[in-house]
Amino acid sequence: MSDSSMIAPLKVANEAFLVSSMIERCPKTMMIRELVVNGLEAAAQGAPGKREVIIGARMHEGVRKLRIWNTGPGLNAAELLQITDLASSLRKQNSLDQNFGMGAKVASLPSNRQGLRYRSCAGGRVSEVVMGYRDGTYGRLRIGLERLEVIDATETCIAEGDYDLSFDWTEVLLGGNAADQDTVTAPYGTTLKVTPDWMGAYLENRFFRLPHDVTLMLMPAVWGGGAPRAMVGLDDRKSEFGRTETRVTPSGVKIHYYYDPPEGESTRSARSAITTSISRGAVVFRDEMYDVRSGEAWLQDAPNYGVPFGAKYISIFVELPHDYLVWPEAYRQFLRFRGNDQRQVHMIDFSALVRSYMPVWLAEIISSFGPGQANFLDDISDELKELLTSLGVLPTFQAPAPGAPERPISSPVEAQLKAAETLTEKAKNAQASSLPPKPKPPVFERPPEIIGLRTPEQIKERTLEGRAAKFYPQSHQIFINLAYPAVQEMASALLVETEVQLGPHEEEARRIATETAEWALTRRISRAIVYSLSKKALGWRPDEISRSQSTESLSLVADDWASAMDMARARYNHQLPAAVPALVAP
Repeated sequence: MSDSSMIAPLKVANEAFLVSSMIERCPKTMMIRELVVNGLEAAAQGAPGKREVIIGARMHEGVRKLRIWNTGPGLNAAELLQITDLASSLRKQNSLDQNFGMGAKVASLPSNRQGLRYRSCAGGRVSEVVMGYRDGTYGRLRIGLERLEVIDATETCIAEGDYDLSFDWTEVLLGGNAADQDTVTAPYGTTLKVTPDWMGAYLENRFFRLPHDVTLMLMPAVWGGGAPRAMVGLDDRKSEFGRTETRVTPSGVKIHYYYDPPEGESTRSARSAITTSISRGAVVFRDEMYDVRSGEAWLQDAPNYGVPFGAKYISIFVELPHDYLVWPEAYRQFLRFRGNDQRQVHMIDFSALVRSYMPVWLAEIISSFGPGQANFLDDISDELKELLTSLGVLPTFQAPAPGAPERPISSPVEAQLKAAETLTEKAKNAQASSLPPKPKPPVFERPPEIIGLRTPEQIKERTLEGRAAKFYPQSHQIFINLAYPAVQEMASALLVETEVQLGPHEEEARRIATETAEWALTRRISRAIVYSLSKKALGWRPDEISRSQSTESLSLVADDWASAMDMARARYNHQLPAAVPALVAP
């Protein structure tokens, strides 16, 4: 750059510290992602029909080590030396949203200080570089008497007897942080434990879609089966599920809905899954999954996406277009929005969109998993509506996204009918526009949906053991634990106060007392939620409102059931004679 340039580029004063800092801060779990993606990209440049990435094991000095091998174009000594520098790549251009040129090296070295060995065969000659950590510094190990950073390993590979040098390939061997470390079962050493099926589980939770022209093969040692197994992305496994559907929004966002019906003690897709099939939710960007919610985390989050029940059989993926205004952060662990504060992208950011595009058939399946609800809920909902109006609570719940279809148009006839309805509506609007505008009535918040839970399975799914209720602001739903001790305590108190001898009618009286207690506590908890919604107008901060709606706060509201006894007593004494006429005095 000439001295006349308007800017002087920044330099690195302490290069060793910068390199070490970048490596040490990288999340260890990104290692496999970076190595696999590098392998897939390299293999994609290989000969058609022979594009392959193999993840397996190899013995090294008597210890089993994890090996990732691909059939992409080989690297000669100079090229291998080049690509083992940071921010360096070959046959790819560095960019902030595509290739950083340092992922695999930065992500792998913290867990492979003993040695990260690269071997590459190009034109029948094998070059080798070993990266590692010595004397407080990360770098390439100098090997042999000549202290070379890259050596010719051709004769060594021939002597080992199981390398084919008739075509190009590249191999990465993970040496770990100790010579005796088995990096197949303990890839991160003792600092981060993994399960036996960790490799398959990681890949299934990372790659929504894999290249169709490259085979990603897992050897028995890394997935636990009896034979090699080709890895397939979730998008290519749709036929293994009971039913799937993809809805596309006007902005090009695709929402993939998967239903995996139960079969025996598992699900239908489990028959062909590499690991135990589990439901999940995730954001998909450029074929990879981010902010993956699975297992218990997904079961707890699912109501936000319109899945209050049956979440262990339902998966949802929000796929962003390639030009969406997001990009991966430096280590590709998560996405960030571009511009403004560049905050992290979360699945919950798209919850309203997911709910609004939910297919009718899936909504019906979700409903089928839910419990029957008490008859008194409509009365409570009407009461809450009046309370919201009297408090002047303005809408805070996000309605379905504008333009989201209630259901897909399935035939040309239906499309014509829809078009005719639109024309009629436009004609009505044109006629109405000539009249003086009517004042718009005020719009207030709608009552939250109340869902009562009775069975231990339903209560456990919402983690409400020993807790009275949970409120989901995103979906505007309250889940009530009807087995909470306060319900039976109030019911028992009502029975004790019964002034007549129940005799053979005690069972019916107990049912009415229990239903009355459920009504009283449901009403009390839901009214507390409504009052919390009104506090925004009084200047409460979002975190303060959230604390007032917490499961702990709602449980304390239920614990004070004695203050609701007067209304419960009146309702019980009114309903008991109607249900048990024999108790009515002659």
